[in-house]
Amino acid sequence: MNTIFLTSSCSGCSPLCPTGFSWLWYAIAVVIAFLFGWFWYNFFSARWVKAVNYGLCPCGADISNDEKCTCKPDIKAFLPMIVQLLAICFIGYLYFVLVKLCVGVAIFAAVAFIGWLKANILFSTPDKQRRIDRIFLDAGYFAIVSLIFILFALI
Repeated sequence: MNTIFLTSSCSGCSPLCPTGFSWLWYAIAVVIAFLFGWFWYNFFSARWVKAVNYGLCPCGADISNDEKCTCKPDIKAFLPMIVQLLAICFIGYLYFVLVKLCVGVAIFAAVAFIGWLKANILFSTPDKQRRIDRIFLDAGYFAIVSLIFILFALI
């Protein structure tokens, strides 16, 4: 059964539209990765706020000093989440394509991305504790999401 919901249905050999992977498993992996990110950053929210030096919310509360943000969320507050969802979709698609080509290439790409992210954090965060926290939080999250996508692409 080769429906658009279960497998990709592009014809020919197009690098933007590979054949043979399950769109259903892709969608499930995207949802799991997004929900895992919500859990991950909420569980480590205080540590993340201090690591990225996130200070004031729009209503003026200093979040880094444990003040509660009392602003009512507007559409602008959800924009970063929408962009994050799109990024997860693109990263997941990339892993599903790479796993279809070669699992080793997908793993190599994950290691390269994580190394690049770690180096970026090392160069952009001068404080040692903040740097360690950002590497743990951001590179750790990306490593787990990469593993989720690679494993689901293998199904």
